[in-house]
Amino acid sequence: MNKTKKKHKTSIKRITLLFILYTVAYITLFSFLDYYDYYMINPYFLIILSVILGGISTYIHIKNGQRNRIDDIADKL
Repeated sequence: MNKTKKKHKTSIKRITLLFILYTVAYITLFSFLDYYDYYMINPYFLIILSVILGGISTYIHIKNGQRNRIDDIADKL
């Protein structure tokens, strides 16, 4: 049997929305961690780390092609 996967064309708008949502999620998480750590970590480092992790998460999300809760949020925007 020939097993082929259907590949969807993902629009730039969807990729951008996923990137923004993942980045905001990481910024929020790191902000709370920094708050409870009494602002010991440089916030610029946390923002840069959030952007990098947001890009990696978006790439993995698009590569896997599975739908999850963040897709529902992106659809509503």
